Amino acid sequence: MKKIIISLCLVLLGVFFIGCDGGTSDRVIIDFWHMSPVGSESFSATKQIINEFNESQELYTVKGTGFGFWDYWDKIAVAISSKTAPDIGFSTIDDVPIRAEAGVLYNISDLIDADPDGIDIEELYQSQLDFATYEGDLYALPFTATTRVLYYNLDMFAEVGLTEADVPTTWEELHTVAKQLDVDEDGVIQQLGFDPTYGNATYHGYLWQCGLDFFDDDLNPTLNTQKHIDVLQWMIDFNSEYTRNQLVAFGDANAMLGINVFAGERVAMIVEVDGLYQIIQNAGATFNYGVTSIPLPDEDGVRVNWGSGFSVELYDNRKNEEDQKAGAWEFLKYLMSKEVQKEFSTANGWLMAHQEAMEEVAEGNAIMTRLLEEVAYARDKRYVPYAPSWHGNDWQPYYNQALNRELTAEQALAAARANYLQKKENWEATH
Repeated sequence: MKKIIISLCLVLLGVFFIGCDGGTSDRVIIDFWHMSPVGSESFSATKQIINEFNESQELYTVKGTGFGFWDYWDKIAVAISSKTAPDIGFSTIDDVPIRAEAGVLYNISDLIDADPDGIDIEELYQSQLDFATYEGDLYALPFTATTRVLYYNLDMFAEVGLTEADVPTTWEELHTVAKQLDVDEDGVIQQLGFDPTYGNATYHGYLWQCGLDFFDDDLNPTLNTQKHIDVLQWMIDFNSEYTRNQLVAFGDANAMLGINVFAGERVAMIVEVDGLYQIIQNAGATFNYGVTSIPLPDEDGVRVNWGSGFSVELYDNRKNEEDQKAGAWEFLKYLMSKEVQKEFSTANGWLMAHQEAMEEVAEGNAIMTRLLEEVAYARDKRYVPYAPSWHGNDWQPYYNQALNRELTAEQALAAARANYLQKKENWEATH
C-alpha cells in the first residue's frame, strides 16, 4: 500500500512540475557563454537579461554559463577547437578573421540577408564592423567597442602650475609637460609625467599616427625606413634620464599591488583603454582627471588609436544544428537591441557597439562622452595570416631588447623584419 501511495505522489509531482515548466521542455535549448559568473557584480543583471528573453517567446530557452574573465578565454578556445562551443558567445573582435577562415563561425551576413529587419547594422560603429568582416562578409557582430586615449591628472597639473589648457596635443608638448611632472628622490622614481611604453600604448599605434605600419598593403613587412627607426628611438629616449630598470621597477611596484599606475596617482599621464575609466570609478578615486586624443607626432599626424572589443559570435560545431542556429540568431538580435545594449553597459561598464544606446548612457557624463568620440578614430591591426601574433609574441622580444638597449632601434627592427620574412616564406610553402 505504501508503494502505491509513493508512486501516486511521484506521478502527481511530475504533473505539477510539467505545469510549472510552462511547456519549456519542448523548447530548443540555446547555450550562451558569458563573462559574468555567479558571485560577480554583473551576474544578476546578466541573468535578468537572459530571463527576459526566455519570457518573451515560447520557442527557445537560453541557458547562460558564466566564467571569470581570464578563464573564459581558455574555455572558449578549447571548446571551439574541440567542436563543443556554445551556440552563442563572446570573443575578441580583432581576430574574427582567424575563426572565420577556420570555418567555425556562421556567416552573419547570410542571416542578415534572410532577415533584413532583424538588426540595424547602421546603428553599429563602422570601425567595429570592419573588424568583424572577413572576405566581405560579417562573421560576428561587434558587441563592445574599445578605444585608447590619453588620461591626464589635473591635480598633478595644478601642483606645478599647469591647467587643462596645457594638456599636450603633440609629442613635443607631451615631453615638455611630462618633464615638469617627474618626481624622483635619490634616483628612485616617485612620480612620472609620462612614459610611451606604459599602459596600453604600443609601437604600432605610434607608427599609425605617422602614417606608417608594420606591413604594406600586400602584407610584406616594412620596418626598414628611417621613420620607423625614429619612432622606436623616440620611445626609447623619452625618459632617458632613467634606466630601463628604474622605469620597469616603478611600474612593477604598482602592478604587484594590483594598482594601475594612473589610478594610483603615480603617473600624471598615460595612454590607456576606456576600461580604466571603470577601474577609477570602482576604486572610488576622487582626484580630478580628464581624457583626450593621444598626442600626435606633429600637425601632420594621423588621429588614430588602436581599438578592438568583444565580438558576439554564433559557433558552427558542424553538427547540422539548424534549430540551435535559428535560436542563437534570435537571441543575438535581442542582445544587439538598444535597450539590452544599455543594460549590458550599465551592468559591466562597457562601451557597447550600439551608437544610439551609448549616446543615451553617456548623456551628461563628460568622460564617457569623450571616450565615445574617440571610438570613431579607432582602427584594428592588420590580420596577417602568416603571422597572426605579429603585434604580440612575434614582436615583443625585439621590442624588449630595444627598450633595454641590448639592440639599437635599427638592429631590433631589422631582426623583427627578418623574422616576419621567414614566417612568410614558411607559410607560403605550405599554402
